[in-house]
Formats: sequence, structure tokens, C-alpha cells
Amino acid sequence: MRLLASNYVVYVDVLLLYLAANFICDYLLLWATAAVTLAKTNWRRLCAGAALGTAHFLLVYLASLRIIPYYGLLRFIPTILAVTLIMLLVTFHPVSLRRLVKLALHFGGLGFASGGIGLAAAYVLGTPAEPNTFLGLITATAAILIIAELGWGVVQTSMIRSIYQLPISIHFGDEIIKVIGLLDTGNHLTDPLTGTPVIVLEQELLARLLPPDLAANLHQLKSGDEKALTQLLAASRWSSRFRVIPYSSLGSKSGMLVGFRPDMVTLDVSGQSVPLGEAIVALCSHQLDNAGEYQALVPPSLVHGVLGEFSFSPAVSPAASGGEGQ
Repeated sequence: MRLLASNYVVYVDVLLLYLAANFICDYLLLWATAAVTLAKTNWRRLCAGAALGTAHFLLVYLASLRIIPYYGLLRFIPTILAVTLIMLLVTFHPVSLRRLVKLALHFGGLGFASGGIGLAAAYVLGTPAEPNTFLGLITATAAILIIAELGWGVVQTSMIRSIYQLPISIHFGDEIIKVIGLLDTGNHLTDPLTGTPVIVLEQELLARLLPPDLAANLHQLKSGDEKALTQLLAASRWSSRFRVIPYSSLGSKSGMLVGFRPDMVTLDVSGQSVPLGEAIVALCSHQLDNAGEYQALVPPSLVHGVLGEFSFSPAVSPAASGGEGQ
């Protein structure tokens, strides 16, 4: 099917392909932005944001064929910026102005990178006079996936140690354990009974607070020793805190971590102690980082709503202690 407009032929099927490709491209850009910034959203909001971007693309396309006016206005940079901000607001609302700026920078960076690759592909796969726009869009879409899944993974590996090393305090009564926790995107451990997220902590840090007999029996608990479990439950102070966390990992089909419920976990940043949600602290018998830069693995779900409100500078690991906070 085709339509005639101002001496131009518009093929409806081709237009629909353009719109579909643009929608997918915008959806993936918003998804990639959410992935790299840990911003909270869902597929419905992603679809709504992508639909707004696709609607703008349609208007620009129709204006370029002189079917509708205001071609210059629609391509005006402030107009494009306004549409981008509205897309981000719809996708990630509610969001603070500071957070919106961060989202826009990530969205723009991903967009420029993938757009540049798509534009180059359009000319390579077409001709200088008639670039293949459709294949350019497809290539740009593939570029988003590559950048988000592979490229960002490489960048994240080098950045994670400085940006996502979080100074946290774990409170057990009057005792406070101060550590640097690594935000670990692979940590999806939860308490099987309550669904509470689990922080993995080097065992020796908490062992300082435990009665000597309990600390000595921790390795027996991990192997399922019932006698050690009975001894632990006999200690009234720690019995209500005790948890058993099943897990599986590469090289180990299944295992069990001994965990304890702290009174509170706080994120210490910008001179503030920001309370996080409920958590279980599971103990790891070996050192988590050979360089000693962090001593705990923090699940993203625990800090999901807090990270976006702060800018983190490279963390300096404080001496982990089992005494009272200073």
C-alpha cells in the first residue's frame, strides 16, 4: 500500500517497519539506561517512553515529506531535548531533578554511540546518495545490546571497585561493624522464609562479636552439624538472629551459609548514615577480595532506592572493626 503526498510516495508497509524499528530502538535505549543506572521501572513504562519517542519520529518523518508543517521545529535541538526528558520522566517517574540529569546523560551517551554506529552502517549498506535507513536502525539496535551487555560489562568491571564500593555499617545491639561492601549484581541471595536480601560478610568480622564457642562452631554449622546448631540456639542473645541460607554457585551445586539478622544496616555517605531495608548477614569463611578493598557483598535490591540520590567518589576502605561506631 502506498500514499501520495507532495510529490512523494509513502509506502505504508515501509513506514510501519521504520516505526517498529524506532520503537524497539527507543525501548532498548531506555532499558539499557535503566540497566546501567539501576533505575527502577517496568515494561509498561518502557513501552510508554518508547511510544513517545516513536511518535516524535513519526512527526519528523511526515514533516520531512511536507505532509505536516513544522519540520524545522520538530528537529530543533531544544525540542529533541524536551522529548527526551519527557520520555525519561514517563519511564522512571517519580525521579528527582538530579537523578533525571544522570538518566539523561546515560541515555544520551548510549544514543549517540549506537546512533553513530547505525548512521555509519546506513551509508555503508546503502549509498552516499541513498543511505539504507532501515538497516541503519537495525544496526543501531544491535549496537545498543552490544554496548549495554558487553561494553558496559567491561566498563562496569573497572568502575565497580571505585564507584560501587559502599561504606556500610552493620549494627548488632551496641556493636557496629564498619566495612566496605561491593555492590554485587550477581548476589540474589534471600532468606528462604522471609525473602529478605542477604549481605555476604567475611566471617572473621562478625566472629569477634560472637561468644567464643559459637565462633568456633560456625564451620560445623555450615556442614549441618546438629550438635553445633543446638549449642548456638542455647545462646539466647543470638538464637533469634540465627538464619540458614541455602545457595548454589559455579563449582558447587548447593551449600549452606550461616546468617544472622542485624538490628540495622546503614549506608554511610556524604556525612550521613542512611538506613537501608531489612537484611540478613551471611558469613563467608574466606576473604572476599585478595586486595582487601571490600569485605562484604551487597545485593542491589538492598540499595536500589538509595543509590540514585548520591554521587559516590572512590571509596577508601576504613579499618573494619567490631567496636562501637566513632
